[in-house]
Amino acid sequence: MNVVMTNEERFIASCETVGEADVRDKLSADRYSERKAVWASTWLEKVESGKSDATKAEEISSRLRSSTNAYPYFAYAISAIFIVLLLGGAGALLKLR
Repeated sequence: MNVVMTNEERFIASCETVGEADVRDKLSADRYSERKAVWASTWLEKVESGKSDATKAEEISSRLRSSTNAYPYFAYAISAIFIVLLLGGAGALLKLR
């Protein structure tokens, strides 16, 4: 028996195949057309609503950890810039005296 699927059903099936993370990445990179973006958002909302609060919290914390791991030297760079500006300001202040 052949089951005829709509375009939306085929797209949702492909979302389920590739997984939530891939769909989120493509959605945030604007790789979907307007209609598919709506379908993907709706599918992601359904996936989210089916998860427990503990699972949601775990995923959020893992996303935060991965975003901070992407820039491990960011804190050092900001600190170095701050120190250079502070020393430059102190030097300028001493020159004005």
